[in-house]
Amino acid sequence: MSSTDAASERRKIESLYAEYRRAVEGSSIPGYLRVLHPDVRLMPPGAPAIDTAKRYGEFLEGVFGPATYRIEIHSAPEVTVLGDVAVAEYDYTIHLTQKNPGVGVTEPGALTEAATRSRYLDVLRRDAAGEWRIWRHSWQPLGS
Repeated sequence: MSSTDAASERRKIESLYAEYRRAVEGSSIPGYLRVLHPDVRLMPPGAPAIDTAKRYGEFLEGVFGPATYRIEIHSAPEVTVLGDVAVAEYDYTIHLTQKNPGVGVTEPGALTEAATRSRYLDVLRRDAAGEWRIWRHSWQPLGS
């Protein structure tokens, strides 16, 4: 892949992450699912993996239902394109606001603190239509 082609693919992936941030901050399950590969695997620290976009959507119901989120970008996704696979690394703080302080987020693997800074590592693949989608999603909390 030429450097021009790789730069074009990185721009497409950067657009995907902008869509991801809008979905998170808008609590949009359909918007979030649009950025995921059908065979996605969420690998949260300290919790069982969640496989498939369908199951991920069910997980998001318990995440977006009781809280809203704001993303603070510390480092934007740094993307390496390797043919039909890409790797993205980035640092975000996710700010969580409970809708009802008596009812918190209880989904295993979900962020539950008012603010969580993490280092994210995603693997992206092209879907059947040739569009980039998040295939593997994981993070490691960095502390305050």
